[in-house]
Amino acid sequence: MHAENTARIQEPASTALHAGHCSASSACRPRLRISFSGGRTSALMTRLCVERMSATHDILITFANTGCEHEKTLDFVNQCDKHFGWNVVWLESVFNMTRGKGVVSRVVSYETASRNGEPFEGYIQKNGLPNTMNPRCTDRLKEMCMDHYTHKIHGWKRGSYQTVIGIRADEIDRVNPDYKEKGFMYPLADWGYRKDDVKAALMAWPFDLELESEAYGNCTWCWKKSHRKLLTVAKNHPEHFDFPARMEAKYGTHRLSNEPSPRVMFRKNRTALDILEEAKEGNFREYSDNDYIAPQLFTFDMDYSIGCGESCEIGSSFSSQNSQAHSSAGLNDAPCSKSTHG
Repeated sequence: MHAENTARIQEPASTALHAGHCSASSACRPRLRISFSGGRTSALMTRLCVERMSATHDILITFANTGCEHEKTLDFVNQCDKHFGWNVVWLESVFNMTRGKGVVSRVVSYETASRNGEPFEGYIQKNGLPNTMNPRCTDRLKEMCMDHYTHKIHGWKRGSYQTVIGIRADEIDRVNPDYKEKGFMYPLADWGYRKDDVKAALMAWPFDLELESEAYGNCTWCWKKSHRKLLTVAKNHPEHFDFPARMEAKYGTHRLSNEPSPRVMFRKNRTALDILEEAKEGNFREYSDNDYIAPQLFTFDMDYSIGCGESCEIGSSFSSQNSQAHSSAGLNDAPCSKSTHG
């Protein structure tokens, strides 16, 4: 019944890409690379894809760790992997500081995964602080990392597989407009799953993602999150802003282009310390996972985000070009370099 709730956005997975890795006469299987982000939606998508397609498809499941995820997110990825037997490949980006050298991946595990932002600091050292004018962190820390592993280590050539991404039917605006050309698939959107469907499905699981709220998903301090989520995290767990504060202090003048100095990460020219100070004042309503059922509580300044509401997915419509377009249109408030705090 889910599939009746939304327009189709790709060909059925059962007829997905066959070309590119075998001859027309061979009995090859289509290939799916599942990008497991560590969130509930992504977890349900992974389980359904494995259950429905593993008999007919070769499947590779990857999780790209930035070093800034909540410990509970890492616990959830590990629990899913062990309970369902997915053989998730844990990856982290490694950056060569030589100009022109691209991202490579390294394989880690739940036990050895970075937990102090090491991959993210590598990205910043190479590319500068991320913000609306330099929004390439997902690309470098996730997509390029996964591509290197898939092509150079796992041995799947580009074009020989499709990438499966956890975006729901109620997030259809996040679907990349070039998904066909890029080989992206969004099965939960195709099957009509919405947020309440995901919550209902996971209630039957013997474990859950035990974050205090969705405000703590992905990189806990992510600059793409709404201001309300950031303030909520800063008020209740200010330690999550130690890393961005340290990065702004250390790399504020690093890799600057045509912008005032120093660069900061958060919208409206806010620094991590600004957010911590505002959170201490407490003059805001904290974020709740139930807010989505009461849209009258939303305000643009507090609740606007850039594609990192619940998951920071590769293959979403919030690419670097789109993020820069949002900034040019004023949707991201202001270029993120520190001048006068507004």
